[in-house]
Amino acid sequence: MALVLVLALLVRALIVSGSDHAVMLEHVQQHEKEQRNGEQSWVDMSALLFTLLDYWKIWLCTGLFVFLFWNMWRSLKRKQHEEGGQQERQELEEQVEEVEPEEQQEQVEQEEQLERVEEVEQEDQVEHVEQEEQEEREDQGEQVQQEEQVEEVEREDEEDEYFYHSALTRYIARRAWKKMQGKATKCVLVEELMRDLLQTYTFVYSNSFYPVLQPAIGVGSAFEGWSPCEEDIVYRLLVPIKAPHGHVFHPELGEEGEVLARNSRIRVELVCMCTREQQLGDVLCFLHHSEEELSQNQQPSLLQTLCTGSYLDVQKTAAWFNKQVPRTWRLTHRAHRYGLKVLPSSRSCKLQVTDTSSGEKVHVELLFGVQQGNLDIFLSSQNAEAVFTPSTTWPQSCAVAERKYFEYVARTAGPNSCHLVCLRLFAHILVGMGFSSYTIKTLLLHLLAIIPLEDWRRRHFLSRLENLLQYLQYCLNDKLLNHFLLGNATMPDEVVLPQAFQTASPLNLFQHLEQDPDAHSRALRDFKELKDRLFRLLLFGR
Repeated sequence: MALVLVLALLVRALIVSGSDHAVMLEHVQQHEKEQRNGEQSWVDMSALLFTLLDYWKIWLCTGLFVFLFWNMWRSLKRKQHEEGGQQERQELEEQVEEVEPEEQQEQVEQEEQLERVEEVEQEDQVEHVEQEEQEEREDQGEQVQQEEQVEEVEREDEEDEYFYHSALTRYIARRAWKKMQGKATKCVLVEELMRDLLQTYTFVYSNSFYPVLQPAIGVGSAFEGWSPCEEDIVYRLLVPIKAPHGHVFHPELGEEGEVLARNSRIRVELVCMCTREQQLGDVLCFLHHSEEELSQNQQPSLLQTLCTGSYLDVQKTAAWFNKQVPRTWRLTHRAHRYGLKVLPSSRSCKLQVTDTSSGEKVHVELLFGVQQGNLDIFLSSQNAEAVFTPSTTWPQSCAVAERKYFEYVARTAGPNSCHLVCLRLFAHILVGMGFSSYTIKTLLLHLLAIIPLEDWRRRHFLSRLENLLQYLQYCLNDKLLNHFLLGNATMPDEVVLPQAFQTASPLNLFQHLEQDPDAHSRALRDFKELKDRLFRLLLFGR
């Protein structure tokens, strides 16, 4: 609007100046006429200059026009600059809007990462707290267990005063208990030595047709924990044997209806080895090659070496193994420290092991046995009760099952049980008498099944000794002592017996007393001597 006003004023000034110019032009023409008339002077020259000064309005308008044009040009440039700045700001804002999601994404990721780190730290903290709580509970459990053990010991000490009401009986019980406490045996050492011997044997005779020996199983009083004294211990181990390749064992349990077979035999039968011969080529099949070809290219079969007829011979097996023991022992890595001597034996392998540094001797007996399936019953090379045992007879043995039962009682009754001390004491005083240690062991097994295991603690020691004497007297009077494993339907699952054992009629171990009155009289005299020995041991310690 201001620009239009200025232009209007400029036009008006030009019009006014135009009229003035016309007036001035008339004056000039008149003045020229005067000049032509001949009157000229220097004063006319100044008047002309004065007239020309009227052109200042034109110059003013021109200046104003230039100024307005410059102002318009400058305003246009400023406007263009502002529009360019605004466009740049828009572009910048667009760029910022594009960048902001990325930054927000990065920020979100960083926040998530921080959250994860915090979660991990929280989980670690929780786990640490739980671990501390677990350790605290374990410590508390151990503390409680220790307190219970201390209370048990204190209770045992207090209950020691109530064996009987007499101070003399308390003194007797303590002294007998200490005298019959179990001593450290060499069961672990013996097992290690025999394992080295049998492993070396297996390595040397791996490709032969002799029996395959399995790891030995400790049986008898030493491994059951009730041997009377270290000097008299014989460490007995049962060595399971399996048939070599090309052979198979068939146990025959003797007479029909006999539960604990005393006349069992092991029949050996040849089987075809053609498949192995074709695959490995290290053997010839005994069934499909001639005897001449077999004798020239292969060792003889087990039937030709250790059998009598078709049955495995105990004496041949024991003699053959006794012959191989010295050579095999020299190959073991303990031969330089322990000397080994084979003692005479017809149905087992009896060894004397000597520590070369101390000269201490240990006696070991290895029995051979064939397992009945997966049961704890074996056909063993031990002697039968008969006066004469044929060399092909392998009586049934319950030694492994009985050891497993003792292990079950030890786990259930706990370390304060007195059953092993009772058995150890009776085994000590039975030396030289007519009663066998197996008789007392059977009596104890029956009492363990009758009397609750919690009543076999140390405070019951004298009472349990008295129970053993009473039970033995009762069995002698009735001439009846049943085998513990036969007809017993309450055996724990740890002991695996044939089904026929549980349903069988009891086997009387005192049957010979019924058949022989003199034997019964001797047994009664032996019982009186046994009772006197027990009283002397309790009263005088010997």
